[in-house]
Amino acid sequence: MKDIGSGQILFYAPDGTKVQIKGEITIRQDRVVVTEIIYFNGRPNGAREINFPLANCVIYWEAEVYEHIGFE
Repeated sequence: MKDIGSGQILFYAPDGTKVQIKGEITIRQDRVVVTEIIYFNGRPNGAREINFPLANCVIYWEAEVYEHIGFE
């Protein structure tokens, strides 16, 4: 499992249509898992996961900066 982070995927379906979804992206073996946060009245209230085959996806991710804090 590889956690990509926030971003979006562009999925090319076999019938020629394209689906574009934003969320947290994780790669598990040959699948791309996108977790979308569901908002009600402007507040996060749930999430859903959608699986896509990795071979049919183009992944765009947003660069995130993580700070490593050491404890002594």
